Amino acid sequence: MKMERIEKDLARVREQSARLQERQRILEEELRMAEDAEKMKFIEKNRISLDKLILLNKVNEDELLCLLKRKEHEGKEGACDEKEQPIC
Repeated sequence: MKMERIEKDLARVREQSARLQERQRILEEELRMAEDAEKMKFIEKNRISLDKLILLNKVNEDELLCLLKRKEHEGKEGACDEKEQPIC
């Protein structure tokens, strides 16, 4: 009797867990959509053009290479002062 009750409770908890995971997935998707909507409102409100957005999101290749060199330098010599950082 005790095993049957435990198995029944375990099945119920597993079912609840599955429902909660599905609800979490749905809420995360809704949150992502709401964040996207807020971003779009900001873009429209401030009349930001597509060209400006592309420029804002464009990665500067030189800056990226500089950051990679710094990380490599820090990895080899440990934490360095600003003076010891390689100049890019």
